[in-house]
Amino acid sequence: MTDAMNTTTMNLAETLVAALRKHGVERAFGIPGGGSSLALMSAFENQGIDFVLTAGETPAAIMAAVTGLLTGSPGVVMTGVGPGAACAVNGMAYAALERAPLLLLADAAEAGAEAEGRSRHQVFDQSGIFAPLAKARHRLRPEGAEAAAEALVAAALAPPQGPVFVEMDAADAEAPAAAGEGTSGMEPPSLAVAAGDSAAARDLLAKARRPLVIVGLQARPWAAALAELLRPLGCPVMLSYQARGVVAADEPHYGGLFTGANSEVNCLAEADLLVLLGLDPVEPIPGPWRLDAPLLVLAESLDKPYPVEPAVTLVGALPEIANQVLDGQSGFAWTLDEIANIRQTLAARVAMAPGQDLNAASVVAATVAAAPAGGRYCVDSGAHMFSAMALCPAEAPFSLLKSNGLSTMGFALPAALAAALDDPLRPVTAFTGDGGLIMCLGELATAARLGSRLVLVVLNDGALSMIDVKQQRQQRHLGSLRYPRTDFASTARGLGWQAWRAEDAAALESALAAAYAAEGPALVDAVIDPAAYAAQFDALRG
Repeated sequence: MTDAMNTTTMNLAETLVAALRKHGVERAFGIPGGGSSLALMSAFENQGIDFVLTAGETPAAIMAAVTGLLTGSPGVVMTGVGPGAACAVNGMAYAALERAPLLLLADAAEAGAEAEGRSRHQVFDQSGIFAPLAKARHRLRPEGAEAAAEALVAAALAPPQGPVFVEMDAADAEAPAAAGEGTSGMEPPSLAVAAGDSAAARDLLAKARRPLVIVGLQARPWAAALAELLRPLGCPVMLSYQARGVVAADEPHYGGLFTGANSEVNCLAEADLLVLLGLDPVEPIPGPWRLDAPLLVLAESLDKPYPVEPAVTLVGALPEIANQVLDGQSGFAWTLDEIANIRQTLAARVAMAPGQDLNAASVVAATVAAAPAGGRYCVDSGAHMFSAMALCPAEAPFSLLKSNGLSTMGFALPAALAAALDDPLRPVTAFTGDGGLIMCLGELATAARLGSRLVLVVLNDGALSMIDVKQQRQQRHLGSLRYPRTDFASTARGLGWQAWRAEDAAALESALAAAYAAEGPALVDAVIDPAAYAAQFDALRG
């Protein structure tokens, strides 16, 4: 620790980093620019926060946001002024729609640079581009920095958690310890719904004959307590993608995954009440709400409306309000056979017909069989995600990570890097398509430099298959969404990975065995047949 850190006065960067360290931050990501970036890097080093240099700002922001989800402390990403900040927009959008606590620390344009006679090089309204995404935006100055830093961290962590944008002004200047102005405009938005009527909620559930519970992302911190409440109900419990692991897949009342797609409508038609337990409005897929049963909403927080008006809404600490409504409720009309039928019907719609070539389902199944027990899985967006989300195990919340609210491609590799850094002893497996990997290809070099122990499986079909399927269904001209298959194994080796290419089941089995035995990052380039995607998509989305 430097002499400056042993005095009562710290500079602006040190003051901010002290607040981050106080709230448990151990790691920051990004690409530095000049000015404040260098002061921040010194403060990180002096206060024991590791700085991870990445190849791009968008992956850095995703890594930081995933770190925030896994640790419960705010994720931190640092960028330079102008293009650096602009490149982090997609990562900020991920944090906003996945409810991940994140602070983006950007170098600020020189004060007064917009005035006549001053250069406008790299000058634009940085804060303005984050207005639709950030819970709070603030230009941090030395005066009042200590109070402002605490308010910024609090804004990121307050439910619903999300991203905060911070511009650093005069990061090397001394920041007086006394509180001052600087915290205005950083309060998180007020919640749209009051506490609600627990008696009305309990009565609504008691009158239902066939209620069905849909669990969402807000339930993850309370998984054990909520699972105990749900077990004696005797009604089906479905999980959103983000809630995988809250209820074990081998529980007899587990009904499968809920996305809001057409494939679920018939399965859920018998329900006369849908209990949304921590299901955030950002989780269901876009489109009209397809279910007719009334909604009973139990939520930690609400800042967005549901697709339809709930019959009753309760907002508060999720274990408490869930206990008020669910405790002692039973005697519903569901049988275990009916619940099993829901689960089996949904699973059948994800299945792919076996063929001579590898497909997404066969590759995912082989990978799960080869992977060590107790690992984490990270899944990119794309056509392969249906098989991966259905087949990958999730022993607890955050065991299976996917961008859902934003559904951005280029997620799996940065998420896997964050997971490997968070717990180096826990196996990490990532599934990505060829399109998603190309979007963050530079992070292969980051993983090699860090020696991250992870296995990346590339579903290589030479197309943007999800959009390609939609194009085929609309009978539009084919070809613009397809491209020659990249040799990702050779590319990965050139960037320091061990890598194998697999074109059949025997080669895949051998490659996976070698990949999981490797000490550092390992890639399996699985050449797959995309033909089965169309039938799977029709079965799921209709």
